[in-house]
Amino acid sequence: MAGNLRLETACKAGALAGRLSIALGRGRGETLSGRVILALDSKAISKLSSDRDILLVSGTNGKTTSTKNLATILREFAGEGVSTSESGANMPAGIAALLAQNPRNRFAVIECDEMYVPEMYRKLSPKVVVLLNLSRDQLHRTGEVRKVAALWHETFIKDDVTIVIDRDDPFLEYAVTNAGHVMRVSFSGRRHPDAATCPNCAAILDWSKGDYLCPCGLGSLFPDIRADKRLNGPQRNTVLVVEAARLMGAEISVTEADDLISSAPDRIHDFLVSGKKVPTHLAKNPESWRQALGDVTADQVLLSVNARGIDGRDTSWLWDIDYSNLIGKKVICTGERQLDIAYRLRVQGVEVSTASNFSQAVQSFPSGPIQAIVSYTAFQDLLATELGINKSGSQ
Repeated sequence: MAGNLRLETACKAGALAGRLSIALGRGRGETLSGRVILALDSKAISKLSSDRDILLVSGTNGKTTSTKNLATILREFAGEGVSTSESGANMPAGIAALLAQNPRNRFAVIECDEMYVPEMYRKLSPKVVVLLNLSRDQLHRTGEVRKVAALWHETFIKDDVTIVIDRDDPFLEYAVTNAGHVMRVSFSGRRHPDAATCPNCAAILDWSKGDYLCPCGLGSLFPDIRADKRLNGPQRNTVLVVEAARLMGAEISVTEADDLISSAPDRIHDFLVSGKKVPTHLAKNPESWRQALGDVTADQVLLSVNARGIDGRDTSWLWDIDYSNLIGKKVICTGERQLDIAYRLRVQGVEVSTASNFSQAVQSFPSGPIQAIVSYTAFQDLLATELGINKSGSQ
């Protein structure tokens, strides 16, 4: 009884803190709410996840979009309410706030930061874990890709959960080597930019046939499902979440699955800035920037790079990306690290100029379509301004 009282008190205090945060224009309130909950009851996450069906989603790219997509699919095809985060808060405080939401639905689809997967796996006892991918991210946050793969390898050692993975990623295959139940989905292989050597034994991986194979056996297991190799990143992630939903009882026909995959959501949002609609792609690391740049069709492109907190203070990753698709286009750079990205583009022969903020950059373009690619905090600033939370304007 005392434990339940502590938890309910913590949840009420957290909800109040979240409402105050919104009222004061400090953000959406999820993180503050969760911090208050955990400060008052350190075991809140385990308590709030008890007797619920938890699905955990993690990976370097596509976590937020895939989490929302999985929640939507479960609501539609399993016919039940689903608790999830609408803002992508994926660390313990955000997860605590999500679980404390009312109503406390049986299904909870939770996005989890890669480094917190071991802790959340223990506390949440999920029924299904979806691992999307692992690639180089901001170095100050997650370290080398192999570090994350090793952490996951030490975590998934039981048979009380089903793990859905893209088996074309050698790091994911290594991460689930000791797991009891794994659903492997293959898209006919594609060379991983960070996997020249085996994450298990450090031998050179053989990619000569378009897929990886190692003398230690990594890559030798056949996939459970073979999907179309022509699918892009968001579509591949949708294949994984459809299978996760089916594991939880969602009745999805082949035709319905094809429709879901063909209309896979991406992290693109249309912002109305200075009277112009600007489709804006959130890109947080080299792989997501490569995907976003591949989707650029407009002749006017806006790039915004910050180095604030989750963005990553080290911008050397900008040099891992090929920007040749931007040659011949009108490109304007903004954000706190506008000079970093502008210099990188000039080295590759892209004509570029800079602007003090996102709004000024948009105004500098003549009429015609504009596409934007922005880092995490730049995207959040734009969302906050759109919602009237941030009075300082777009970055």
